[in-house]
Amino acid sequence: MNKNKVKAFATWARSNLIEKIKDRAYKIGIEDNRIRDIEVVKSGFKVMGGEEIFNISPKHRKSLIKEIESKSLDEVVEEVAYTWFNRFIALRYMEVNDYLPIGIRIISSEIPGKREPDILFRFGEVIRELRLDSNLVYKLLDSSKNSDRENLYKYILIRQCNELGNIIPGLFEKTENYTELLFPDNLLEEGSILRKMCNDIDEEDWKEEVEIIGWMYQYYISEKKDKVFDDLKKNVKITKENIPAATQLFTPKWIVKYLVENSLGTIWIQGHEDENLKNELKYYLEEDIQDFEIDDILHNIKLGRKNLHPEDIKVLDPCMGSGHILLYAFDVLYKIYKSAAYPEREIPRKILENNIFGLDIDLRASQIGMFCLIMKARAYNRRFFREVEKNPLKLNIVAIEESNGITYEIIEYFAKEDEELRGDLSYLVNTFKDGKEFGSILRVEKVNFQRLKERLEEINEENNLVFSDYRQILLNKLPKLINQGEIMSIKYEVCITNPPYMGLRGANDTLAKYLTNHYPLSKHDLFSVYMEVCKSYLKKDGIYAMVNQHSWMFLSSFLELRNKILEDSTFISMIHLGSRVFEDNVGTIVQNVAFINQNSEIPKYKTRVVDLTKELTALEKKIKIKSVCSGMERDGIYNIWLKKLMTIPTKPFAYWANDNVLNLFSNLHKFENIAKPRQGMATSDNKRFLREWYEVDINEINFSAVDRDEALLSKKKWFPYNKGGEYRKWFGNNRYVINWEKDGSEVKDYAAKLYKSYSRTIKNEEFYFKSGLTYTFISENMGVRYSPQGFIFDVAGSSIFLDDKDLEKVVLALLCSKVANMFLDIMNPTYNIQVGDLKNIPIHEDVFKEEIKSIIDEIVEENIAISEAEWNDFETSWNFRTHPLMRDLRERKVKNVTIESRFKLWEKENMKIIEKLKNNEEKLNKIFIDVYGLNEELSPDVPYKDITLRRIELEREVKSLISFAVGCIMGRYSIDVDGLVYGGGNFQDKWDFKNHRVKKVEIDSTGKVNENRWVNSSFMPKFDNIMPITEEKYFSEDLMTKFIEFLKAVYGNEVLEENLNFIANILGKKDSETSRQSIRRYFFKEFYKDHIKAYGKKPIYWLFDSGKNDGFKALVYAHRYDSLTVALLRTEYVHIMQRKYEGELSTLELIKDSQEYSAKERAIARKKSEKLKRKIEELIEYDEIVAYMANEKKSINLDEGIKENYDKFQGIKIMKTNGKEAKMNLLYKI
Repeated sequence: MNKNKVKAFATWARSNLIEKIKDRAYKIGIEDNRIRDIEVVKSGFKVMGGEEIFNISPKHRKSLIKEIESKSLDEVVEEVAYTWFNRFIALRYMEVNDYLPIGIRIISSEIPGKREPDILFRFGEVIRELRLDSNLVYKLLDSSKNSDRENLYKYILIRQCNELGNIIPGLFEKTENYTELLFPDNLLEEGSILRKMCNDIDEEDWKEEVEIIGWMYQYYISEKKDKVFDDLKKNVKITKENIPAATQLFTPKWIVKYLVENSLGTIWIQGHEDENLKNELKYYLEEDIQDFEIDDILHNIKLGRKNLHPEDIKVLDPCMGSGHILLYAFDVLYKIYKSAAYPEREIPRKILENNIFGLDIDLRASQIGMFCLIMKARAYNRRFFREVEKNPLKLNIVAIEESNGITYEIIEYFAKEDEELRGDLSYLVNTFKDGKEFGSILRVEKVNFQRLKERLEEINEENNLVFSDYRQILLNKLPKLINQGEIMSIKYEVCITNPPYMGLRGANDTLAKYLTNHYPLSKHDLFSVYMEVCKSYLKKDGIYAMVNQHSWMFLSSFLELRNKILEDSTFISMIHLGSRVFEDNVGTIVQNVAFINQNSEIPKYKTRVVDLTKELTALEKKIKIKSVCSGMERDGIYNIWLKKLMTIPTKPFAYWANDNVLNLFSNLHKFENIAKPRQGMATSDNKRFLREWYEVDINEINFSAVDRDEALLSKKKWFPYNKGGEYRKWFGNNRYVINWEKDGSEVKDYAAKLYKSYSRTIKNEEFYFKSGLTYTFISENMGVRYSPQGFIFDVAGSSIFLDDKDLEKVVLALLCSKVANMFLDIMNPTYNIQVGDLKNIPIHEDVFKEEIKSIIDEIVEENIAISEAEWNDFETSWNFRTHPLMRDLRERKVKNVTIESRFKLWEKENMKIIEKLKNNEEKLNKIFIDVYGLNEELSPDVPYKDITLRRIELEREVKSLISFAVGCIMGRYSIDVDGLVYGGGNFQDKWDFKNHRVKKVEIDSTGKVNENRWVNSSFMPKFDNIMPITEEKYFSEDLMTKFIEFLKAVYGNEVLEENLNFIANILGKKDSETSRQSIRRYFFKEFYKDHIKAYGKKPIYWLFDSGKNDGFKALVYAHRYDSLTVALLRTEYVHIMQRKYEGELSTLELIKDSQEYSAKERAIARKKSEKLKRKIEELIEYDEIVAYMANEKKSINLDEGIKENYDKFQGIKIMKTNGKEAKMNLLYKI
């Protein structure tokens, strides 16, 4: 199956269907904000003011309007789109596999190349079978209108769907009349959903497996899923309507096979010693040889299964989705029935009615699941549909129905003073109120369902008009409530599922409250809740199988859940899957585990665990587990009594830990005895309170506060903030500042407003501004860094503090070592490094012995110095001095140096420090491994990927030199002074244009000013803060000319051409270009994209950009912007640019019309002329928004951040000269 094509079609189909159904609604007078009146005519109605007559009963339109009023037009359209999409793909599957009872293709034709479906040419054969109105059929056929052929096809298609409802309930059951009313038009046309479905997806894909239907559905809702998670990032909780889209995830087939074969397969194989079945199950994992002392327990379990008949085995998927797991359970059950010598024709029906049970909150998914199961039965029995027509199926597949709408009065009417009836119905109504919020996690007790059914039958036979409304509600709702109540109240031999993954924080308030009250141990995520739910559905010794996220195995928040599971159940086997298991999840943060759990405790049972975390792709994992199950592979298999691991402080399922390592946990002191790991604050609104340091006025940042009192007295607004960041050791990731003005009054007030007390989220204030160690909360590896004084810290950049600062370097070394990494990996191999895990790291006292400590201290000092110097080589560091390709040139007064030679020198230095750091880290690893006695478990070697220095790259560094040059051009940096020259405040205080001078300021780490004086400047920035970027030289001073001036000033005039050639070649110079043209093209087309990327979509240089025709571009340094900048830009640059274009155009017009020039020259002039006309046209339009904003004299506030200020110049509504309102951007669209 080509899943890329399936996904492309399904996502397109959703938007196409929604558009077509909305168009259909519009035709019948229904719009988003108004309902148009209609005129009732003999055969139907027409919309007032329109001519088209709709041959549909007006009451159907009325019911549609009523539905829209109770929901919304969008919601109704979405539901109708779902319905027809699911039916179309089901019909396509059935016709391709020759399953349609009519035996004629209804979507396509069997004749290759024929566009119209066969049914339009053979409808006469099915008039009786589809109960078609022959008069209507021939009337439409004889019509000369194209629309009537469409209407005929629509009529036949709907009739076919209705007839299929007799054998395939759910998907083809009779719908509301408005569903047919909104049937999309023009399905026979090329490009319609049906034509595209036939053309885009190979027919063979429909023949592989019925799973294509499930994939179609998952991809169909994928865009809705993306929107739900985008909204979640904006703190929009997931509503019950969106839970299905948010949690739908198709399970890979090989994982499904492991789950089914080792649960359902185990139940049968253990009771019946069915070796033939075992050999057929390729993912069946044999259990380990157990200790003799539990032989009797295992024997009794097997004995209890010996009496099971195939019909006795009930299999439940409580989160069935589109039925993927149940479909494979069907296959295994079929093998079981066959091995028990049942007649093959009888087996499919027996499985559907006796063995397969499914629950879901998503009606559409459950309908697809039901359809797929019936198709599976049809695949095993070609007469299945005929048998079902004679004797309807009783399926056990349910989409949870809500009891909302059944009032106290209705219950009284139903009970008829019978206390048992009243009590039972009241219980069901209360239990299933808002049932779609909760689905199968609801706990349902048995009531007298038979008595409820009998009373319902009495009501069905009544003809009491007084209670007709009550009667109708009961007849509509109660059969479904009874059915789901029965399914949810019985116990099962097997429960298998891939549960929804949804954290408590993403849940809406109703669901969150229910989880907290009913599932306190597992409430943190729905996937863990379902571990308790599945167990509750089981009989004693029953088995549940599940794939979910592996965090429950390790995180401290699940510790009590782990305890409870081990107390009253037994893990038979586990596959630790790791990351990249699901095809649509390519990341490494989501890690999974699949397991088989039996609902009884077997003391000292050795669970077989297969570790697939080292296999990097889903295919590698599949091959490995298949090899393990066949007995061909022994590597990565552990047989362990899981309770043994409870000696580890956080009680993780660290199945790989050997006795030596476990003894270290038991015998050594804990990390918390010498250090204080502390969780940082959560601001509750990072967009409001955090900035990257380069966004704000540098003069408003206090980089050196030693404590809260000094911070308060400084009256500064912004302070350094540790917020985690990428994996990095020793030093770095210093990018953020926080608004902590007046001791954080604004942050605290906001937190108090949200949570009543600010201390709930703003923690450990007594440690603010202290030096210590910091690390990233969510990280694949433990990257710990030295943090000097002056920082506040975030929950994502939690910190560690020591009372004895003399131990700090040893602790840093240990935490950056393989030894600490091993301990953390055992306690919590998830990507959430928790304070509790750090506290429990075993500490060996020998590492603090002076002879060892002195060696460690020296190495750590060097590592910090190397990492700090490397961090400061890049301009996004606030301690950046100068570009490394210029380092020492000024001091040594060296001129005429090539950039290439400087790069080779830097590259050599970079390789040297990487090797040095690698050697140092390996020395430290060797020390700790020896002290802890872990030579058998660990090697001191450090791979280069774990050396967290940036290996310099030629293209990146040349671009960073260009970026620095632009900084010098805009006045941010100087080639004559190290560090940041201007980052806010009064520009004239830093640059003296009259005397060509720049201010040199040197400040030490405590904030003390050591030097503050004017020095001569050999390169001055752009005076007016506006730097045009042009394709050709239109201005005497543009970005390209200024860049050349920069190169001359830094490297010398004699090597200018060599340096230009070197830069141009690195940037991808074309053969037809000069070096200057190549660099100019880079500035014009690529520089700003690189700037945006380097500054994390918070550019400090703003690109005024007229649009796609590149009519005008100019850079402005945000920190130098003032309210007159736009006016100056308009008069001195936009207007001049326009005049230059017009002059150039006049010349080109003369050339293209003159015979004095060759045909080639005229063609070139013609092409340039057309391009210039587009530029001029764009520039005239752009001038309107520039003029408007110039008059506005818009000011900015750097404290608000780059994005907030940038947006002030985007999407501006203006009235254009043509009198129309338009939205326009002044700046490049990020």
